[in-house]
Amino acid sequence: MRPHLILLHPPSLLGAPAREARHSLASATVASSSQFEYYPLGFLTLMEYVERHGLEVRIINVAAKLAGSRRLDARGLIRGLKPLLFGIDLHWLVHADGAMELARICKEEHPEIPVALGGLTASYYHREVIASADVDYVVRGDSTEQPVVDLLRALEAGAEPAAVPNLTWKRAGEVVVNPLSYQPELLDIRVDYRRLIKHMIRYRDLRGNLLTGFQWPAYAFNMTLFCRGCLLNCLTCGGSNRALGRTRLGVRDPEALAEEIAATQQLTPFSVGIPGDIRQHEPERLIAALRRRKPSRPLSFELFGPGGEEFLRELASIGPPLDIHMSPESHDEDLRARYGRCYTNERLERDLATILGLGGKAFIFFLIGIPGQTRDSVRESVAYAERLLEHWNARYPGKLDANISPPLPFIDPGSLAFEYPERTGYRLFARSLAEHRALIRRPDLREVLNFETETMARAEIVDIAAEAMERMIELRQRCGLLKAKWAERERARVREAREPGAGGASAPQ
Repeated sequence: MRPHLILLHPPSLLGAPAREARHSLASATVASSSQFEYYPLGFLTLMEYVERHGLEVRIINVAAKLAGSRRLDARGLIRGLKPLLFGIDLHWLVHADGAMELARICKEEHPEIPVALGGLTASYYHREVIASADVDYVVRGDSTEQPVVDLLRALEAGAEPAAVPNLTWKRAGEVVVNPLSYQPELLDIRVDYRRLIKHMIRYRDLRGNLLTGFQWPAYAFNMTLFCRGCLLNCLTCGGSNRALGRTRLGVRDPEALAEEIAATQQLTPFSVGIPGDIRQHEPERLIAALRRRKPSRPLSFELFGPGGEEFLRELASIGPPLDIHMSPESHDEDLRARYGRCYTNERLERDLATILGLGGKAFIFFLIGIPGQTRDSVRESVAYAERLLEHWNARYPGKLDANISPPLPFIDPGSLAFEYPERTGYRLFARSLAEHRALIRRPDLREVLNFETETMARAEIVDIAAEAMERMIELRQRCGLLKAKWAERERARVREAREPGAGGASAPQ
């Protein structure tokens, strides 16, 4: 069956720049290579919503397919496709070059097939993106399911998309910006992994449908969507309500979300992650709905701050052992507050004691690149993580893990740091999409970052990151949290950043 919509997830880089780039450190704390194979969960909600309306969708994770085969010809792959519409995600800014390059290939191979881009970065830069001759449409906003259906119906009918909400398009060469009128507060979406498996079989394309191919099948982290937007406004994050232009959080019905999680758990031996702190909207209803369904495996919850004993016990009452992710960002409480997380180490440590005492697991993340942070401060954060991991893993082996990284390679457009760099303590090296494309094509990661802080230059951030991440690898391996195979893989990423060919590490300070 010819799909109406083919969703393409681009690599970070295509062609010669990808072969020359030494960016592995940029993805060292996520389950991805430097090509960033994760496609946004919006691909799954789009597929389900569009097909619910009687149209056919195919997902092709081009980044994962290229990572799985050096011989894969991206142009040859595109040449064999014939959809009504190509949809390319430009969600994360790291795909600035790969998404536009993929659009160019689509248009060269199929000049008669329209190309649409969507995602948070495409939305932010919609006027710059639509100026490209390779792009026909930009679907803006964090919720594009209904606008995409409306656009496909218009294309089927050969009609002008003047009534399609959230759409930026061209009429006789002139740019038209339709109102951003579709921003639902109650999200009518589903993340349906069963449908994804059916598509793998239908198109005989397992890797092309994988959310990420980096660690599959050794490990697959399965996520669902609790909300769109965020009530917090952390310095470098572009996912806040303010950055997205939302007045209120977009949320899902707790009963529907709990049912979806239960269905997902039947398909996988791994935990199901719920990104976004559920305390932002009716947590008691979701906890009750999950408790009734008696999940068989752990659920992974993200907390933007300490939960306290009462709330953590409520989470634990769902059934399986707790799996909690928290980002204190720094051991320094003042730096943590400057970033947007206002709580003490005492409250953090009380939570860790509660989580582990209830038989759960916890993961804590530290950030490099907060204004006011120095090399010595980064080292002190690693030392703080060392004290926590050694203490708690001696008592509860394998139950507390940690990591550290800068927000590599780019801070988000729309974030406070991006919009007000001088006021927040940052200096930016790129503002436009074209400038970011030029940065990501540079082989040395020290010249790729789009930011530095008032206290650390770009090269310093990369160098101290390599040092801190190397120390963290050794610590995690010593505590039994990282197997030798994966530890060596992570060390290889760090070595690449330290090699003279990558710019050379500056002298320790």
